Amino acid sequence: MNDGIAELAGELDADRIRRARMTPIEQKLLAGGELFDAVRQRMIWGIRSQFPEYDESQVYTEYMRRLDISRKLERSANE
Repeated sequence: MNDGIAELAGELDADRIRRARMTPIEQKLLAGGELFDAVRQRMIWGIRSQFPEYDESQVYTEYMRRLDISRKLERSANE
């Protein structure tokens, strides 16, 4: 990576960290919920795109299956 780009990336990361530290805890908690909702919605859109013939029940079942896989992968990575 170009030294100038690496330096700029470092400055941007430092700025993002500084702003995160200044963010009130209430706002961080709200942001966490909003992020979860956004990711959940993208997963559902992806499932509907991949399986357009699925009804709501099948989409929900596939969403839960993928969420379970994700949790298992996270657990095994933390062991």
